[in-house]
This record gives sequence, C-alpha cells and structure tokens, in this order.
Amino acid sequence: MRSVVKLICYISLFFYCLFHNVIAVEMKGLYEVQVPYDTVSFRSSKAAQKLALSKVLVRLIGPEKGVIDTLIRDYFPDPSRFIRQFEPHQNGDLIVSMDGDAIQQMLLQTDNSVWGTERPLTILLIAIDEGMGERVVLTSDGFEQEWQGSTNIDKYRVMKQKMTLIANIRGIPIIFPKMDIQDQSTVDYSDIWGDFFKNMNILSQRYESTVILTGKIRQDELEQNSWALNIGNEITRFRASPEQAINYLADNLLTRYSYSGRVPAKEIQLKIHGIKSINDVGDVYLSLNNLSMIEKFIMSDVNENSAQYVLSYNGFIDDLIASLNNSDIFEVSDTIKYQYKSKEKRILEYKLIRN
Repeated sequence: MRSVVKLICYISLFFYCLFHNVIAVEMKGLYEVQVPYDTVSFRSSKAAQKLALSKVLVRLIGPEKGVIDTLIRDYFPDPSRFIRQFEPHQNGDLIVSMDGDAIQQMLLQTDNSVWGTERPLTILLIAIDEGMGERVVLTSDGFEQEWQGSTNIDKYRVMKQKMTLIANIRGIPIIFPKMDIQDQSTVDYSDIWGDFFKNMNILSQRYESTVILTGKIRQDELEQNSWALNIGNEITRFRASPEQAINYLADNLLTRYSYSGRVPAKEIQLKIHGIKSINDVGDVYLSLNNLSMIEKFIMSDVNENSAQYVLSYNGFIDDLIASLNNSDIFEVSDTIKYQYKSKEKRILEYKLIRN
C-alpha cells in the first residue's frame, strides 16, 4: 500500500509540474537596471549594453571594476545576447531587463562565485545625536514626525536617499523602521545607542528582517560613524560613513551567500507534516523550488500525512533554516528548528500551513 501511495504522489507531482509554469521567484528588480540612454542609442551602442551588463554583475559578484571588465571582455563579448528587453523610464533613462539565469550560468561555468536571488532583508536602525539633548531615529518614508523639529531634516533625507541608492546599486533590500507607537514600545533611541540587540531583534521580526545594521551618528562625526552589523546574533563593529556602511553590508552578505560551481552542495533531509493531498505536494514543490539556496531536491518518502525530501543546498544551514522559517506555507514543527537523528543525518521538520 505504501509503495502505491508513493507512486501516485510521484506521478501526480509530475503532472502538477508539467501543467504549471514553475519559475523561481527572484528578488524584484534584481536583473533590471537603469542606464542613461534612449532606445535608439542603446540599441546601436555596445558600450551602453556593456554598461547595463556591468550593473547586473555588480549585484551578482561585487563591484570590483577590473574583475567585471575582464569578465565582460572574455565571456560576454556580445552583451546584447543577455538582454531580454528595454523600455524608457519616466526620468528619461532606459530600463534594461537582463537574462539573469543565463548570466549566472555563465559565471558558474567560469568558476566565479555568484550571489543568487534569495537575499535577506536588512533593517537599518540609525540613531543620531544632534547635541544639546536633541535625538533622532531615521524612519521610513511617511513616518518622519520625529524629524519635524530638527533643523537637519533635509540633510537626513539626503542621507537616506544616498544609502537607498547604494543598496539598489548593490542589489540588497533594506528598510527603515516606521517608529510608530508599536515600534516605540519595543525600541527607542536609547536601545539603538546602547546596543540592546534583544529589543532590536524583536523589532526586526515585525519587519520580517533577518539582518540588522545599526548606526550611531554624532553631528560632529558625519564622515566616520560607529556601526554594528548583526547577522544571526554574530555582531561585527566598524566605523564608516553612511554610504560606506551600505557597501560594507553588501560586501559581507555577498561573502556569506555567494557560492560557486566548485563548492559541492551540502545535503540535508526535510520532513513536512500535514500533507493531505496532491495539491499540498505541489505547493511544497513550488515553495522549495523558489529558494535559490536549494540546488536540487527529491522526495525520498511519503505517507498519508507527511513527505520527506533530500535537499542539496549552498551556503549556511542557519540561512537555509531562516529561508524556510520565512516561507508563507511552512511553520516549525513542535518548535524544533532541526534535530540530529544520528551524527551523519540531520532532519529539518516543518508543518504545512493552510490559509
């Protein structure tokens, strides 16, 4: 009976995937860049096309210009092959959409490390000491009430714009807190300035952020400020300007999440409880297929209430767990993130959530 159930699930899964257009979810806009050209000049200019490609490569491998120029020269001599479409932007620039999958495949074939599309959200908690007892926490757009009494409000807006621009160039999602009543009940200026990460971790959960970047800025030290980067409660402290801090963040995430074809994928088992139908099996398939950390996966076992998979993944186990925890359809089973069944075999256990 059990083998029959297995067979039915495998066959049904095949047809489910056959009739559903399964496309991995990418970070919004990761392969879309703006270049200062119009349609006619872009279409006829290889230099313009190389510029668009180089902006995408910055997001995938980092901003080292010499490396990018060499890669384009040796492996992307005709960048137009990797352009899907382009269209005018309202500011007069051109929005160029690149074939990210093909670009990443080429990079991996040439033994380059690549940062994929699964990118963690970073919350920026920045406290500013204006002197004379005046204090400000940078907030998201539309929640700037706390700034209104400051004479430096325009300066703070420019600071945010520059940081956001660099985050866009590097392809990293960032968010500033609202600092509304709910936020203020969890974190205030003193928590940020005093490095009370317990409260900041609680706040980050509201924004579904897994990375925290804090800044402590004094008006007389605008160029070099104190920063702390918190990834998985591993805290790194450094000094930098606000713009440099975003590049520091991007460099660290790039190092942590990049993988290459030379690094063998690791394996782990995943058990999903609460699977009742073939639609549930299909939902699990789609969710796992959308995680770029997962190189491949197979269903290794199935019964009337659960299915077990073998995952091959790149990166850190804690990052894989964080990605699964952030899924819309999984929740941790019995509050256990993972358990050891033996020294060689680890199993992640989750329950399927039904809306």
